[in-house]
Amino acid sequence: MQQNMLETARRHLIGVDPAALLHSRNRLAETGMARLGFLLPYRVKRALAAEALALVEHHRHWGELLPSGEESRRHGIDVPPQAITAHATLIPELYDCDALRRNLSVVAAESVLSCPEPQRYAVTRVHHDETPQWHWDDWSFALVLVVECPPLEEGGFVQTVPHTRRDRLGSEVHRTLTRNPIHSWELHPGDLYLMRTATTLHRVYPFEHGRRTIMTMCFATRAELDHQAAARAAEQVSSTGTRGFVRDEEVMTNQVQC
Repeated sequence: MQQNMLETARRHLIGVDPAALLHSRNRLAETGMARLGFLLPYRVKRALAAEALALVEHHRHWGELLPSGEESRRHGIDVPPQAITAHATLIPELYDCDALRRNLSVVAAESVLSCPEPQRYAVTRVHHDETPQWHWDDWSFALVLVVECPPLEEGGFVQTVPHTRRDRLGSEVHRTLTRNPIHSWELHPGDLYLMRTATTLHRVYPFEHGRRTIMTMCFATRAELDHQAAARAAEQVSSTGTRGFVRDEEVMTNQVQC
């Protein structure tokens, strides 16, 4: 069944209207975000959403089996990429689809490439009693499928500030917000969008009720992959003669937020 769904997606991607891709390219360049609902047929998006919800449900039941002494307040859910690879089919296979990356590359006006594992995809759920924060992501692109979201009047829409510089310490976020226009995007379940997440400050507007569930695929630029490979090679060389201490870079990990 999932193999048939992947073939349906592939055939659709091959036949996407070039004019729609070029229009989306202009939107991405201007605002840092482009709606791409036309990129996949409804039945494929529905199958992706069903797979994402199944992963969340599996993860939620696992969490409920934690010892009774654990904090009982409801937390958001972030399904580990390893769990998606192990238990999902369509999400990993679609991520590896060449036709998908070719279309995304047209919209991005540059090559959109696979991220290193395990940072390729995520399924996340945020509840209304959590406070979304403004942030940038570690990789340049995120393709996001909205699985669940509250209605506009209750919040939960996406806000973006394009063409901004990543501030890892968070000290310049407020300054960035006051010096740049903020774009707000109403979204519905089934919507699909591409965002330049490394150069677009973004957040989910706080919402009053319900939850927001998304499936995210992260992609990189050639420069990012080359930089990571060079940094890894430099670490290996510099650590050859090191004994007794672990260098700071060796204990850092990339945190993917979409």
